[in-house]
Amino acid sequence: MSVTDILDTAQYVVDKDGRQTAVLLDVHSWQVLRHLLEEITEDDHLGKLMAEVADEETLTAEDARKAYEAYLSEA
Repeated sequence: MSVTDILDTAQYVVDKDGRQTAVLLDVHSWQVLRHLLEEITEDDHLGKLMAEVADEETLTAEDARKAYEAYLSEA
């Protein structure tokens, strides 16, 4: 499901004057949107971590994994 597909499922709540006041998504669309947002957040965290350790040539794979897990727990 793409972002456009998710947005196409949106339903609007309107007040008595017909002004949009809220947006409703079905549960499946909400779950997909939430997953996409989580992936974006993870990508952002990974990018920041990579920038922080870019000059560190001695970081082993295990150390990198631990550093990333620590970074995620702080975020």
